[in-house]
Amino acid sequence: MKFYLLSICFLLIACDPARVASNDPSITRNGRVVFYRGEKFYGLLESKTEELGIVRMTSYKNGLPDGIEKDVHSNGQVLAEREFSEGKKIGTHLGWFPDGKKRFHNEYLQGQFHGPQWEWRNSGSLYSYAKFDHGKVIGKKMWRENGQIYMNFVIYNGRAYGMTGGKLCSQIRGNEDGNTILF
Repeated sequence: MKFYLLSICFLLIACDPARVASNDPSITRNGRVVFYRGEKFYGLLESKTEELGIVRMTSYKNGLPDGIEKDVHSNGQVLAEREFSEGKKIGTHLGWFPDGKKRFHNEYLQGQFHGPQWEWRNSGSLYSYAKFDHGKVIGKKMWRENGQIYMNFVIYNGRAYGMTGGKLCSQIRGNEDGNTILF
């Protein structure tokens, strides 16, 4: 009986996906495909950006991102969470600033933007909204920090209609020294 329990424990541990640092010398890449010790990688790849205090954990299968990818700040805040299938982005991708405020919300289908895409400033105000259809933008709005829309257009028959430019509507003044800009 002990033999069977030990065998089962060994199999569970042996079948656990590898967790490997992205700077491991055994990691190689050929285009988009990641290899570990010469084999297509299966497991979790951990990438660290020390300067920014960010750790990214990406799930891989057959050498391609497959499953959940998560970015975590050194303060413990999840900064981004996205899903992949056979190397392509799918579903809802969410992002947050280090203080926990929303940063982005994107929808993907087979690796392309599809559906709504939202972006916020770190102040919490809405920055942009766009709608996509299989990777092609069909409309977009952008707001200034004060809430004023400065871009608002739709695409119809390959042409943009609406406010497509970001004309400056706020007066800019400079100090007498000519170097400082006041809004």
